[in-house]
Amino acid sequence: MSNDEVIATWTLDIRNSDRFFPDVPRSTTLIHMSERSQSELFALQEVLAGRYSIERELGRGGMGIVYLARDVALDRLVAIKLLPPTLAADAEYRERFIAEARTAAGLSHPNIVPIHSVEEHGTYVFFVMGYVDGETLRERVERVGTLSTRYAMKVMQEVAWALGYAHQRGIVHRDIKPDNIMIEEATDRAMVTDFGIAQVGRTDCEEPTGEVVGTARYMSPEQACGDAVDGRSDLYSLAATIFYALTGRAPFDAPTVPAMLALQVSSPAPQIQSLCPEASDRLATVIDRCLEKAPEDRIQTGDEVAREVGDARGRDLRAPPLVRGFVRNAEVTTMVIFALVFVGGNASAGTEGFNISLGGPGIVGLILIIQLVMVARRLLREGYAYEDIRAALLAEAVVQEEEAAVTTKRRWLKRMNTMWHRLWAGRFGRWFFGIAGKGVKPPERPARPSTDATELFLSRAAVDLYHELPAADRSQLGDVPAIVDRLENRAEQLRGLDDSAEELTATVAALEKLRLALMRLQAGEGSVEDLTLHLERAKEIGDRIDREIAGRGEVDAMLGGGR
Repeated sequence: MSNDEVIATWTLDIRNSDRFFPDVPRSTTLIHMSERSQSELFALQEVLAGRYSIERELGRGGMGIVYLARDVALDRLVAIKLLPPTLAADAEYRERFIAEARTAAGLSHPNIVPIHSVEEHGTYVFFVMGYVDGETLRERVERVGTLSTRYAMKVMQEVAWALGYAHQRGIVHRDIKPDNIMIEEATDRAMVTDFGIAQVGRTDCEEPTGEVVGTARYMSPEQACGDAVDGRSDLYSLAATIFYALTGRAPFDAPTVPAMLALQVSSPAPQIQSLCPEASDRLATVIDRCLEKAPEDRIQTGDEVAREVGDARGRDLRAPPLVRGFVRNAEVTTMVIFALVFVGGNASAGTEGFNISLGGPGIVGLILIIQLVMVARRLLREGYAYEDIRAALLAEAVVQEEEAAVTTKRRWLKRMNTMWHRLWAGRFGRWFFGIAGKGVKPPERPARPSTDATELFLSRAAVDLYHELPAADRSQLGDVPAIVDRLENRAEQLRGLDDSAEELTATVAALEKLRLALMRLQAGEGSVEDLTLHLERAKEIGDRIDREIAGRGEVDAMLGGGR
């Protein structure tokens, strides 16, 4: 990151030590770099004694010094970010920093790095946040290259969820960029860090005040001009960040900050498909809309961005265990047969059946094929058809494509990994199930794996039923789609919160009752008045859920502020 990329001062995440101290091993304590650093660390450790044990300095910037520490009582790693003493000495700045940090500490979301506490002791002002074992999005792109479109959509959806959650609580991040999105190593989950902390002031374009206001390459036009910003500014920055993840460059670049800001304010952003042709039309539409200059022309909320990207990405198929077992066996069997061919075995498939030479390796392959036939027959007896298996195979192919993009496999290895998908999801797979199913009588009611969340299934069914009603009925029930959409959004939001089972049950139940009321009306067993009553109850439930979600945020904020 160049010094002129960030206006006035900049912030760093907890994994950036290599960029600032490239010659020092990550395991080396950095207190020996200067007497000043050593003095600062010792003085802070005296304040934290008995509660946190500092292991080393991770890095420092204009907005603070970050230390890796261990929570003594809970025996967990944390990151401590210390406000620079020069800024802490400013009473107004200090008070504003603490207030905003405590507000951000009230955020509790799976895709936000948590802030455990915000404290001040004498001249020391700091906050303690979770330590994420992973890398930033920028580090991921620099290490493996640009992201696949599907994985980029996953990152964008998860960050949009986090932003939507924060925006509903009145918090705007104001510095969404590749360095502030962490990718957790164990789960590949995207997590937003430095939420609401990096920027605590504003700067006018013509006369900077010296406070942190964001990163010029990713800030929105209104932020670049020093205007008031809302959540739509973060969505612009998110789109610019995903633009970088897909192309390896930000939408705008210039040798100086003023030139870059001028581009952000006055020049239209390039179309994503002009630099990343493989981006789907639906993904490109989301990114291009969020990069519009006027906030009112963008997608308006993080939840809406997440929903649009989720629709473009599609839902992951979660096949039942029996289907997953067949998919795994099919992969192993295919690889064994390939190995037999390479070592001189003989395997062939034709109109007369499947032939394989015996011998040591041949017997192993034959056993695997017999086992696969048995699993296939059981699947058919349980009511699964070949199309169900094919859907699971194609879903597994997508997952392995994402894994290959992350692990940077060589091209020939990627082709090897896709060969077995094409084999079993093609004519051979259909032929194999035809042979394996000889004499198998499927049950009258076939078993089908469900790929959609309950609220999505119910909302789609309700909207379809609404559109099938006569025009006269639809004119009296015009708010059905909006209410259904609201309940679906709340259910999806509740799934991302802890201890929300009761609220989620009530929301899904309201959707179910609306669907049943629409079915009764369509069948002539209900009336518009009955459905209107259910709509009123659904509105009441939606209002109650909104109040409970808002109340939960206020409680979390108070608990965070009291620590």
